[in-house]
Amino acid sequence: MNRKINLIFLSIILIFFSCKKETDKVLQPIDSLTMLDLKSQEYNAEPQISPEVADVNSLIKKIDSKQELRNDGNFNQMTLFEVNKEISLEQLKDYCSSVKPSYTDGYFQILVFFKKPNTARFPDNPITGIYMEEKDSKNIKAIYTINNINGYSKLNYYEKNNWESLVQTVNIN
Repeated sequence: MNRKINLIFLSIILIFFSCKKETDKVLQPIDSLTMLDLKSQEYNAEPQISPEVADVNSLIKKIDSKQELRNDGNFNQMTLFEVNKEISLEQLKDYCSSVKPSYTDGYFQILVFFKKPNTARFPDNPITGIYMEEKDSKNIKAIYTINNINGYSKLNYYEKNNWESLVQTVNIN
């Protein structure tokens, strides 16, 4: 019996030493605060806009961006823009199509296009609740919503504004 145990023990040792050893990497545990800090550094990159919508760039200006952490560890982000009040649905559609690859992080990405920069503000309720107040809705030209989990990607465009116009919804691929 003792001989069998020694044989098994020797076999285990031989197997252990015969396995190819890879370079040892020291992995240090990362706490949740460090992960959030790394995420915030990772997601602050400016969107890259393709040359074919360069003329639209003169009509659109980024104002601010805000993230809200979710209970599942992910985040929702809203970005506010100023747009020329005469911008067309087609121009906004082209712009959203070109910047969509820059907004692939997080759960929801919501881009809100205001007609006047001094009226642009984040909603009082959570970001995904959008805007409920008349004073806000009267200055919103369009809202582009991306759900990075299920692939939802739609632009809601308003001829005059969110308060007084019917919505024209366009899928953004």
